[in-house]
Formats: sequence, structure tokens, C-alpha cells
Amino acid sequence: MRKSIPPTPSTEPEPAPVKLGLRERGKQEKRRRIKQAARDVFLEKGYDAATTREIAERADVAIGTLFVYAKDKRDLLMMIINDDLDQLNRTLTDALQDAPLIDQLTDFFSRRYQYWASEPRLSRPAVQETFDFLSGSTGQGPETARFYARRGRIVDLLSAIIKNKQDAGKICTEYGPDEIASLFMTIYLTEVRRWLSDEHPQVDAGISHLRKLMLIALCGVKPAPGEADA
Repeated sequence: MRKSIPPTPSTEPEPAPVKLGLRERGKQEKRRRIKQAARDVFLEKGYDAATTREIAERADVAIGTLFVYAKDKRDLLMMIINDDLDQLNRTLTDALQDAPLIDQLTDFFSRRYQYWASEPRLSRPAVQETFDFLSGSTGQGPETARFYARRGRIVDLLSAIIKNKQDAGKICTEYGPDEIASLFMTIYLTEVRRWLSDEHPQVDAGISHLRKLMLIALCGVKPAPGEADA
């Protein structure tokens, strides 16, 4: 049975909305236009063929103004992805509280699969950026740094799920929750990249294969004595 974590009641009054000044509203409007122009051009032409000059023209800003908001084309892509994933991550706290671990993990990652499948022309280069980061890519703009910082927060969310199972005596405590969470994150990152290489990635097929790999990690391959000696 899927049981969601209920929201924590609050007796604090909702804060009054902050009234933005004219300058700040102008900056937000420029950012909105730049982000929308980048999304449109990336989807129309593909990430590799898109240029920052065309995006600036589409947003009706000078090229120098565009670079105030994003360091380069990669930073523009990350601007789009960041805002989308921040919204997605806010839903991840609505986890399956009492479900088996494999169901919790599947639910956790399936939401990201659904997002990546919605716009593969944006998803493929974004996922590739994760691998470039892991291989030591440098020269990050602010939006790219924000994208990479999210990976630590995702591992923290996974670690909390793992720790709850360990505290309940459902899985072993031989390994720390961070280590186990990193294992599942690595499986996800590798598998989602393979899945997105399909011309038309299907969420059900992708998450089914990911679930199978996670089950292997959970159950192990049951080695004979001597096959897994440290």
C-alpha cells in the first residue's frame, strides 16, 4: 500500500510576498526571456547546433547581457534543467514510507525518468554533463555549479531512505547509508544515460530495467565461497 508522508502542520503564518523593485523585476523578466529562448532554440535545432548569439537575439537581449545570466551555452542548458529539477525534487519528499525498499527506490527514480523522457533533446546533453563533471570537467558557470551541487542533495535523500530501512532492521548495517545510496546513484546515472540513447526512450521500459539492476544490487549474485574474498 502506498503511504505518503503527511505534510508537517505549521502554526507559523505564511510570510507576506516580497514586493520586488523595478530593477529586480526587470532582471527576472530578462532571465525568463533568456531561459525560454534557450529552451526553444535547443528544442528546434538541438543543443550542439544552437548558438548563444541566436538565443540572445531570440530573447531580445544583447549578447553581453546574456553572459551576465549564463557563462556559456552549457550554463543556459543548466538554467533550464535546474529550475525544472528543483520543482521535481520538492516532490521527492513524498516518499513511500512503509513500502519495500525496491519499491521506494523505483518510485524515487521513476519521477526523474518521466522528466527526462519529456524532452530528450534537452535531457541527453544534460545527463552527459553529469558524466563530464565526474570525469573532471572544469570551467563551471553558476548554473552548471548549481546543477552539480544537486547530486549531493539527491544522495542525501537516498541516504535517508536507506537509513530508515537500516534503523527498522530491514537491511544490513555493514555499509553506511551514504555508501549504499552512492551505489544506487551510480547504477541510475549509468543506466539513464544508456536509456536516453534510444531514439524514443520509453519510461516503463527504462524504469523496469533499472529496477532489475537495483534488485541485483540488493540481492547480490550469491557467489560461491572464495569468489568474493576481499
